[in-house]
Amino acid sequence: MVMTEKIPVAGPWARDVLSVRGPDALRFLQGQLSADVESLEVGQSATALLLEPTGKLGWLLRIWRTDENIVFMDTDGGQGGAVAERLGRFLLRTDASVERHEWECIAVRGPGSHAVDVSDTSAVLVGVGLWPSVEGIDLLGPSVSAPPRTEPVPAEALEFLRVASGWPAHGSEFTDGVIPAELGAWVIDSAVSFTKGCYVGQELTARMDSRGAGAPRNLVVLEPARPAAPGARILSGGEVVGEVTSAATDPVSGSNAAMGFVKRSAGDVESLTIAAPTS
Repeated sequence: MVMTEKIPVAGPWARDVLSVRGPDALRFLQGQLSADVESLEVGQSATALLLEPTGKLGWLLRIWRTDENIVFMDTDGGQGGAVAERLGRFLLRTDASVERHEWECIAVRGPGSHAVDVSDTSAVLVGVGLWPSVEGIDLLGPSVSAPPRTEPVPAEALEFLRVASGWPAHGSEFTDGVIPAELGAWVIDSAVSFTKGCYVGQELTARMDSRGAGAPRNLVVLEPARPAAPGARILSGGEVVGEVTSAATDPVSGSNAAMGFVKRSAGDVESLTIAAPTS
């Protein structure tokens, strides 16, 4: 995406926000999430996985410790109810509660994002942007405005940056049966603690790590010459090795980006192509 030099872009990013609060909040989340929640200091944030008991991926979250007994978390828009339901199934005999918040998120992306002034944005939480390889910050709160000296962009522009950076989304990359390792080593490195102790669904991820096993599929980012669409076949030497899960075009530069899962044996990303749509 072509950005104005030193002026980051900003726009709304659909996120659902929840909090877990109570005397048992940290202990409860320590047993539910892949991150070491109890090691977070007040004011710190981290990424974490919320897994199903089978070890299959449920949600990739960002967690924020805002108080001794309060942890906020944000996830993809439309997923807050499912996250609350999943956590609620394990709240037996626990002095903690899950609350949903009708908050907004403004995503700031591009060079200079970390230096923008957020004092007049009404943000309650400010965190480093989650998308790999893209400098950014995210502002969350009941009513958030974009920081000054940022360029407003449409949702299509932010979607292009999401896809081009390889950040997975629910309903696209997060579907039934996906395991954490398929999303890439960066997910495991940033969201999983192998020293914290037990948590729900850890066995599959821990077993693959201990054996050095690779995932059966890998999530890759492609830069096709023409616009692609979810469901399009990804080819390697004429063989179908996967399919597109997300695709976007930058409304400014016209560049294309696509993301999809491919077989472990697919070869280098540079050798992959996307099949032209059939008429």
